[in-house]
Amino acid sequence: MKPNERQQDRAQRVGLFGGTFNPIHRGHLQVALDVRRQLDLDVVYFIPSALPPHKSTGKLAKAEHRLEMVRLALNRQPGLDVCSLELERTGPSFSIDTVRLIKSKLSRTQLLVFLLGLDAFMEIHTWKAYDRLFEETAMVVMSRPGSGLWSPTTRQEVLAYVQTHISRAYAPESDGTVLTHHQKQRIYLVSVTPVDISSSQIRARIQAGASIDEWVAAPVARYIHQKGLYS
Repeated sequence: MKPNERQQDRAQRVGLFGGTFNPIHRGHLQVALDVRRQLDLDVVYFIPSALPPHKSTGKLAKAEHRLEMVRLALNRQPGLDVCSLELERTGPSFSIDTVRLIKSKLSRTQLLVFLLGLDAFMEIHTWKAYDRLFEETAMVVMSRPGSGLWSPTTRQEVLAYVQTHISRAYAPESDGTVLTHHQKQRIYLVSVTPVDISSSQIRARIQAGASIDEWVAAPVARYIHQKGLYS
């Protein structure tokens, strides 16, 4: 089921995972599966961005190539799907606009969460209408690659950041893994499996003529080779 179709069945628990996916790799899939399992989501939509306003992406493959690589990577992955809405409109890909558009397409959503990594979250005050974003969707902040676990120090750093830049009314629940607010939506601090690879490292390996088979799905590797991407 696509987010450009109104859902008429039971209320859904939906995750939104945006990024350039330049290219998509096994780390992207793993963290999405981790979040889906831990929050019992029905589906996580991967949303390739057209013109990311907050990120320098190096050599950015054309949108149609990145979209096709996501489709190939997600093939037969239960609970993971692709959403092309950001590529279908012009201009920069602002998250607030994407979330509002997707919410208008999903008629029955029990829970909507927006997935992003810790480093990206800690810059969210620079995003367009960032304060409104916390009214529109819950947030999932994923742990950094490394141990894959949240330390008490890092949780405290996130809480301090949220109270400084978002709202002082955010407070942790008893175990510290969820920040709650009386008017805004929740912020979930989720531990994900550490996968020590990045899209930039994969692009560098391609330019060096090294194998990427360990890091990307076989159909994606074939597509990159066939289209001569990143070389």
